[in-house]
Amino acid sequence: MLKLFNDLKPFFNDNYRRIHVREFARLQKISAPTASKLLEEYHHEGVLKKEIDKQYFYYYTDKDSPVFVDIQRIYWRLMFEKLGLLKVLSNEFFSSVVILFGSLSKAEVTPNSDIDLAIFTPTKKEISLNTFEKKLGRTIQLFIFKNKDDVKNKELLNNILSGYKLRGVWS
Repeated sequence: MLKLFNDLKPFFNDNYRRIHVREFARLQKISAPTASKLLEEYHHEGVLKKEIDKQYFYYYTDKDSPVFVDIQRIYWRLMFEKLGLLKVLSNEFFSSVVILFGSLSKAEVTPNSDIDLAIFTPTKKEISLNTFEKKLGRTIQLFIFKNKDDVKNKELLNNILSGYKLRGVWS
């Protein structure tokens, strides 16, 4: 994957995590000065925020930054493509629209967050995604609907529609 995604991976997996420069260096297997330089670049680009606590610099995600939210959405899309999840979903569900919504789409990810995927398709079936859940370390919840009108809960529909479309075209 791109360097940007590899650099920010610890932040994508937990949007509330505060990471010290030395911890980041250890995670990325780079020197502390290189880590400091990288984190500072992402801070200046508005992707990360910085705070000082007892003379130590900590970096954390700027969850309000549209740039960070978009980068995170693309990261998860690339992860799903790399693992073959999107291909399996398109093979199993005929002419489907797949939308990532919930915490992964809104930059509210915690280590325990699940993956919420809405699928709009005429195909109605149950599939097992256990292999993908193990690889991602997260449970995957599929919400399957024939069309937007089938979503009876208006809050759920609004949440889905404000998510990130991974695949498909609305007809």
